[in-house]
Amino acid sequence: MNTNQSIAEKTKRIDIALKYTNWDMEKAKLMAMGSLLDVLVIKGKFIVEDQNKSGVILAFFNFIDEYIPAIKTLIGPNDTLYSKTRIFDTWGIIHKDIVNFKNEKDISATEKLDEDLRNYFVQLDAFPHVQKGDIDQLSSIILTILKDSFESLNINYQIELEKTNSIELELAGIDIIGAPDTGIDDESSEHVLVFDPDSPFGKKIIATESQAQYIVNGSLILSPVKGKLLSEIQQDERIYVLLTAKDPISQKILDTYKSRDAEGNPRPFVGKVVSIINNEMNRGYIIYVIVAKGIYAKIIEEENLRIQTELTALIIKSEDEVLARKQRLTKIFYFMMYGALILLIIASIVVFFL
Repeated sequence: MNTNQSIAEKTKRIDIALKYTNWDMEKAKLMAMGSLLDVLVIKGKFIVEDQNKSGVILAFFNFIDEYIPAIKTLIGPNDTLYSKTRIFDTWGIIHKDIVNFKNEKDISATEKLDEDLRNYFVQLDAFPHVQKGDIDQLSSIILTILKDSFESLNINYQIELEKTNSIELELAGIDIIGAPDTGIDDESSEHVLVFDPDSPFGKKIIATESQAQYIVNGSLILSPVKGKLLSEIQQDERIYVLLTAKDPISQKILDTYKSRDAEGNPRPFVGKVVSIINNEMNRGYIIYVIVAKGIYAKIIEEENLRIQTELTALIIKSEDEVLARKQRLTKIFYFMMYGALILLIIASIVVFFL
């Protein structure tokens, strides 16, 4: 490959990566180099012994944005596909085998299995196990799906996991469906946090988010003068949070706490910090705040800002009350002085006329 071809190939990969990194050029470069992975592939093969069928599965999970880009399956007679498929091959090789297998007699794709896999992965909440790379749990889920899809208990199967990224899927000619909107940012859109789930940083994120039933987006209330620096915030500290997203869960929380102004706009309320993590993929912090039972607000800040906590708000309120009291006392003092001066003037006039 000459220099021009090399540059053209790198440019092409970066252009593709931009769509999957929310148009973040630094992250796109990492993905283009293969350093940033966002897809876990389940490679599987199975035999339905009482139906004399065998099959192969490739299920692609985007574990960053939590959607299923593609599912590829084939069904064939007897043990043909099971014996010909080597799940320890790369997913790219297995995908090429699937394309070639389609040309063989009695082997075909099946929409029913594709649909069953996609639906069950959502219903059985596969994404936490995908993000952890938990092959045991994913193996159990696959077996449940195969048993229900084929209505059989006589199933032998094997699966293996492999990581890749969205660039490789697109370059392999795989039709990606359900990709997140990668257009111009919207204030209500979800923060995209890209990380390697196997890194110490990724493990902290997963460990925190796995404790919640739901994650909603939030923002902090800044207090540049009296606020507390983010770097000084501790776990269990109570801080002010604002929920501006339009999702049903955020709206329900606002209604429950009656955190709306007269025009129905969100107002800040107090939540407890569950975790504050240094953002190793970028500068700043990721803050998780419990805002309701089982619900965390995720806040991504790139700077060490001063924010309003419950304590700083009380201090500000107390200082305001002290200031207001001083102003009232000052006014009373001046009124008394003016009154005394007026009385003195009146007394002087009376004495003068006497």
